[in-house]
Amino acid sequence: MPPRVVPPQPTQISSWQQAELNAAQWMRRWGYTDATARPGGPDSGIDVRAGRALGQVKYQAAQVGRPELQRFVGARPYGSTAQLIFFTGSGYTTTAAAYAREWGIALFTYRLDGAMTPVNDTARRIHSSSVSAASTAARNPETPQLQTFWQRNRRVVAGVFLVMAPLGSIGDGKTYTGPLALDILKFIGIFVAFWSLGGYLIATRFGYRVSFPLRPFHAAVVRRPGTNPERATTASTVREDGLVTEAARLLRAGSKQHHVDRTLRERGLGFTDRGRILSEARKLNERP
Repeated sequence: MPPRVVPPQPTQISSWQQAELNAAQWMRRWGYTDATARPGGPDSGIDVRAGRALGQVKYQAAQVGRPELQRFVGARPYGSTAQLIFFTGSGYTTTAAAYAREWGIALFTYRLDGAMTPVNDTARRIHSSSVSAASTAARNPETPQLQTFWQRNRRVVAGVFLVMAPLGSIGDGKTYTGPLALDILKFIGIFVAFWSLGGYLIATRFGYRVSFPLRPFHAAVVRRPGTNPERATTASTVREDGLVTEAARLLRAGSKQHHVDRTLRERGLGFTDRGRILSEARKLNERP
């Protein structure tokens, strides 16, 4: 018989606050150990936050539709690769399930006793991963902790090694054969290469996003074999629709336009894109 997922302590759900806290407990059970819910905090479209996952919880009787999932995608910070997990006490429409499959959103439903049921394949993979972890921990309680520590910190170890490596080449007669000026250039090249790679590994371990903008050097855009430009355009349009909806909601809630503009700027949007989204948001709010 396969091992059974041990659920969190039963939680009688009678409010949206309890629903969010229950979702955070389950996310921690699935391996997102830093998952935290802050009921009553700012409504940014994200109810549970973790380093590797973001959750949204709906406490309603109606089925969740595609627009709610679109807003959830739009609320994800720019450049984030966090797993999106959606929770509801009701169910999902057919279009919502199709959209979740396209964007890799895990869909769960919960009962009033706090029990959680996966709805799609992404959710089932997340749910079953804790089964494997529980089975391994039962056989050897120390091994998962050691593996987790190594998985978390192997980039730091590799980064420190790369940072220290250039110092070991000092005085190496096979590397530095003269003249002095050439040896200095060699050392600088080795130093920059190793420190750049080591610094990159350490920075990504602690969640910093490192990018290398090459846009000024673009001469042309060449379609790669197997790519679908129509799908890329659709994804971009869906994301912008989500941002327009979010901006409209913030404006209706009383946020000043420059506050909304700052929120969009933090998502990595340029001046022109922000202006267009704000204009569409104002038009959306003016509709009857």
